[in-house]
Amino acid sequence: MELHQLRYLEAVARTRSFTKAAAECHVTQPTLSHQIGKLEQEMGGPLLRRSRDGAQLTTLGEKMRAHARAILATVESARLDASSLARIVQGRVRLGVIPTVAPYLLPRILTLCRKRHPELVFEISESPTQVLVADLARGELDAIIISPPVDTAHPLHLRPLFEDEFLVALPRGHRLASRRRLRLADLRDEAMILLGDAHCLRGQALDLCRRAGYAPRIAIQSAQLDTVLGLVEAGLGLSLVPASARPSLRHRQVEFRPLGPERASRQIALAWMHPAVPIHFLEAVAELARRSVSKISKTRARPNA
Repeated sequence: MELHQLRYLEAVARTRSFTKAAAECHVTQPTLSHQIGKLEQEMGGPLLRRSRDGAQLTTLGEKMRAHARAILATVESARLDASSLARIVQGRVRLGVIPTVAPYLLPRILTLCRKRHPELVFEISESPTQVLVADLARGELDAIIISPPVDTAHPLHLRPLFEDEFLVALPRGHRLASRRRLRLADLRDEAMILLGDAHCLRGQALDLCRRAGYAPRIAIQSAQLDTVLGLVEAGLGLSLVPASARPSLRHRQVEFRPLGPERASRQIALAWMHPAVPIHFLEAVAELARRSVSKISKTRARPNA
């Protein structure tokens, strides 16, 4: 006796049709008839009979249907219990995050995760994009938060989190600070302070300038975004920074201005390859990350923020 044979019997008894039951069970009618025939052989007699009014259960078939219903109900209950247990978000997630996201977003993301899923444990790694992708490919990380696109031979599964707007950071009192919005062309002759080559934010800033028709004059490079803002504060140049970092950089005496007339932004996404943790863990993390940064993704820069 097989579960699919019991399902076929229940479907025929309910629809009173071998044809309808086969379509409902996604098998051919000969396959369904053959399997019910095998069940009848095992039970020692006919379970169904055909008539002008459709397929009808025999006395033996009625008894067998009652048992079939009880068995199938028990199996479904066990399946639902197992599914519910499997979807409890608990366990360990090894999460890699790029440095221009980690210190600014992880505190709020992990705070929300702790409230919603206290059994979820995170191991955090903070590295540039290519290092994270390599660690992911080696199975040393379960997922990474990056800014695509990414140059990699490994296929990535991406869940977009939010759009991170670019802002111009300039010293207070700078001649451009009087404007509410700046164009990329306004920065053409300004000394720029950017992150080092390993950071995707640097490449994105350079690409924005190139699309505006010029190569920026890079005066200083640094490995930390807070250091970049410290150098801007000292009047050594301007920079392009992500809006998500602004709340954590307000201790710096700098001005932030949005770009216009069109906004410039980068996408932040959760990525994985073949995770060792269930996909619903990662989907839960992605959903909480989207919620925790929703205000950032919707808020435009304000002067003197």
